[in-house]
Amino acid sequence: MKYRNLILAGAVAFAATSAHSHEVRLCVFPHSPTRGVDTAVAKAAFGRLALSYREVDLGSALGDGALAQPRLAKLLASNCDVFAGIPTAAGASPGAGLVASQPYAATNFVEFGLPGAAAGGAVAVAYRTPAQLIAAEAKVPDFDVENTPDAVIRAVVDRRVPHGIAWAPSLQAYQRAHPGVHFAQQATHSRFSTWQLRFVGATRESALLGRLSHAIDALRRSGELQRLTAAAAPRGTADRAEAAARPMRTAFHRQAGWGFVRVAATPTAQFSAAQVGPGRKVYAAECARCHGAKLEGRTAPALVGAGFAPASNSTMTVGGIYQYVTTNMPADKPGQLKPDQYLDVMAFLLHANGYAPSGKPLTARAAPNDTSPFDSFVQ
Repeated sequence: MKYRNLILAGAVAFAATSAHSHEVRLCVFPHSPTRGVDTAVAKAAFGRLALSYREVDLGSALGDGALAQPRLAKLLASNCDVFAGIPTAAGASPGAGLVASQPYAATNFVEFGLPGAAAGGAVAVAYRTPAQLIAAEAKVPDFDVENTPDAVIRAVVDRRVPHGIAWAPSLQAYQRAHPGVHFAQQATHSRFSTWQLRFVGATRESALLGRLSHAIDALRRSGELQRLTAAAAPRGTADRAEAAARPMRTAFHRQAGWGFVRVAATPTAQFSAAQVGPGRKVYAAECARCHGAKLEGRTAPALVGAGFAPASNSTMTVGGIYQYVTTNMPADKPGQLKPDQYLDVMAFLLHANGYAPSGKPLTARAAPNDTSPFDSFVQ
């Protein structure tokens, strides 16, 4: 029986190796602040599996570095077998047609400032990032929206704002490149705060991702994983003495019962939370009798879910829907609502389809010119 088990184990190992006999194409984000960690873990994990791999130079294939789920799937179909360093939320799927390994590192979004910065004041965040969602959920009264995460750090360093919210690895990378700069950091508490780094592949690579998960687990048990990922590990309140002496803000409170979600599943759009309530009332009074109290559709089509707008590759835009609504709705008095009522209804429609408010009110100037795809992120 003992020898039979050894033979079976050998057969399983042979089958697993044969399932991926070619050199694995590994992709990483070229400019990610966690690239060093991602490549170090990959080297250790593939080494444990005795698998050959090569790192793919994505070059122009990655473009500006933005990587929504459909684009990730396309890269995995053409350029990569496995992508390392994909931040995902705990318990979240990487998306349809994709599979992920178990996490090998946890990273946080933190509030940060220069030592001695006064409490309160504006908080800088990057547009359409978890930082913006964290600030919106925490009801930060004054936040400055920058175009990129790098611009957020510069805004704090240049003292244009006292504080910002950023990904901790980005702050650590900046401090390594600028030894004279030190940031006081404070944990944020939101469903968007903590992100786990994983390997992600297409479903055809499920067996390989499973083996990578086993390798990660072995590295964790040996203590090697902790050493490899120390640079990416969240530090919580980085400078506890500084934080205790000068608390930066008290707006971040832990909310019980929240799960974690992916950014791709909770994008932001230009509207404010204050517009949603009035928009809901206008909808109930002017739209629900045809489109349904829950936007489910009655004598007119549903206004929520995949039947209204798919979760990706939608042909509709925010501006296009707004222009149609202001011109043709309500059906019994098209174009006759007040401008603010149309804006509020549009804000409610975005909210109902899974968008989070950016904090900037939707305006009559911005709404018709918004070329962002309108996707529905609810079932």
